[in-house]
Amino acid sequence: MEVAELYEDLKKRVQQFNMFVTDNTQLSDYTSIHEQKFILQVVIAGAYYPNYFVQREIDEDLASRELSGLNHRTTVMVRNLPPYSFLYYKQLQSLFRQCGQVKAIFFESSRAYVEFYKTSQDSAVLPEVMLALILAQQGSALELSVYPMEQIEKCVGSRPVSHMKYARVNVDFQSQSVFPVGVVSSTLEPDKLPPNRLFVVSVTEVVDVGHFWGFQADEASLEKQRQLTGEINMRTLHPITLSLYPNLLCLAPYSEINNQSLYYRAKILHMRGNTVEVFFLDFGNTAAVPCNTLRELPSDLLHHPFQAQEFQITEMRPSAESVIFGNQWSSRARQRFMALVKDHSVIVSLYSILNGIMRVQLLISGETTNKSLADIFVEEGHAVIAEESFDSKQNNETLVSLYKDIQTGMYVPNAISSSWKDRKKEEKELIDCLLSHFSKSRTLYSRTKIRLHGPNSPHKMLFHSLNATIYCKMVCIDRSSVNAMALNENPHYKHQRMMVSGTVSVSASGNQILLRDTTLMPDIPGLSAIVTMLFTPIMELRTNEEKTCYTGALCGLGWNSQTQEGLPPEHDIEMAFDVKFDVEDITEINALRVAINRLACEGPSGTLHLGSDRIGQLQEDCRERLKSLFTKSPPREAVTPVYYDKAGKWNQVDPSLKVDITEVRAGNTRGFLQLHPVILLN
Repeated sequence: MEVAELYEDLKKRVQQFNMFVTDNTQLSDYTSIHEQKFILQVVIAGAYYPNYFVQREIDEDLASRELSGLNHRTTVMVRNLPPYSFLYYKQLQSLFRQCGQVKAIFFESSRAYVEFYKTSQDSAVLPEVMLALILAQQGSALELSVYPMEQIEKCVGSRPVSHMKYARVNVDFQSQSVFPVGVVSSTLEPDKLPPNRLFVVSVTEVVDVGHFWGFQADEASLEKQRQLTGEINMRTLHPITLSLYPNLLCLAPYSEINNQSLYYRAKILHMRGNTVEVFFLDFGNTAAVPCNTLRELPSDLLHHPFQAQEFQITEMRPSAESVIFGNQWSSRARQRFMALVKDHSVIVSLYSILNGIMRVQLLISGETTNKSLADIFVEEGHAVIAEESFDSKQNNETLVSLYKDIQTGMYVPNAISSSWKDRKKEEKELIDCLLSHFSKSRTLYSRTKIRLHGPNSPHKMLFHSLNATIYCKMVCIDRSSVNAMALNENPHYKHQRMMVSGTVSVSASGNQILLRDTTLMPDIPGLSAIVTMLFTPIMELRTNEEKTCYTGALCGLGWNSQTQEGLPPEHDIEMAFDVKFDVEDITEINALRVAINRLACEGPSGTLHLGSDRIGQLQEDCRERLKSLFTKSPPREAVTPVYYDKAGKWNQVDPSLKVDITEVRAGNTRGFLQLHPVILLN
């Protein structure tokens, strides 16, 4: 009711400017909805000037090592685990059950990595991960009840066990197995690799642009599919007797073109009343089937590796146009991608394998030659070239070396020393012995409780202020904010990601800044600079020493002509550009400022004297100028930020340079946007 009242109040207020909100403003199509969302985000940024913050850069190498190379979109980390921590895996699973279904727990030293099942096919950070991170913000820390260490070591008799205190152990809840591992992070399995890095894939399911499922379509792989399908459908299949749940492996029917239903290996994704959505593990497609048609999956059929494979296209990311008109990918980009790959056989070149996903270059067959899909999308404005992540580059080096060894005959399959195998076998026996002893006996936990540190993630977003006076202060986001637990999904993107805050307060000690009512702006290179220049009252551009290009800008209320200090300096923003801006860009920014003023000024040219059609034209002009400012073609070139040596100092313009001052005044705007002089350098 309060929101409804506020909405009506705002409608009445804008009527003072002869602007009337129509009742039929509900947007329906995909593009318009996301375009409107983007414009509202920019409006929020303008309203909250100068409460601007940018994301701190993450050290990819360090973050990867800290998470042991695991997937930060599905995994969180807890620290301070006691010795023989694998004994408490059920306790850990119980602690995280409130967040979601735990797929696996990896123990390494005094840390545990908790991995959740993927609840959707997309590649975004799981909600389960966000919920787990929120646990760390609660009042009480997570605790484990532990056994006395002497009791643990006593139960194995005379066998040495102390080397297992901080052993690397993997607990797989799907297979209900606990086993020692050499390293925690996933490694390449040469026997499961394609014979060649260049191979054919039959695309069965498109998740998003550049992200799809399929299976290898060479004759050997297709023959495996036929044999497995025949083996399954020759058997007598039994209905599932236990309760159905997500991630349960089963056999599910699929209707072929001739309406003949055959059974295939599948996994339950979602429960929907009397039907379930299943994922076919050997083909990669999904379907909704009645619950009563599912059949048990015989255990011996699990020995065959699943044939479906997940793929992502390398070295491209959404362009600004795709982000604005579709959050990540526009409907045009999605339709184009579907037309090129869905239900097609395509050629791919394997670049790396990350978290079980093959990252590939996809080639589209042309009349004369094969062309990279990434190049096609860049040419058509859907995408821009992007650098691969640290982990992907590292994995690529390993893959290239491995394929070289295979081709030259240097690779020896299963070349693992017998001593290493014996050691792992002994460790497995000790793990089983300890788990069996403490599960069967009535041994009580000691009264000791260990407080865990976390859960946390090295990919958690950290921010710093664009304001030089508080740049070094720690920035904290209010716990109730939707962005309090935001993760940096793409730390290899080095441009500045912007956040604006409605309320900024300083701690009693003066060392911390607390942000409330935050908005994380779209991930577009150069956005923070454009927004700041668009809404700053006064701007002084910075140039390189040769005066050949702009390197940044000082934004604020200008300076005192006598003291040369800012007015007031604590609100000044010193920016270093991370993309290249030219005179045309600055001119376009000023033109948009002028267009906004036309809608917010009084006098003979004010909106009070204009008809609704003219006001609509002015509004549409603002919208088009705003969109074109961010969707420049070709995209602005990325540059390394160059920080001005006299940061925060006004009136640094070289007198020998001609200075144009474009002054746009809004007059009495009754609280609406008021724009002031902007200094432009020729």
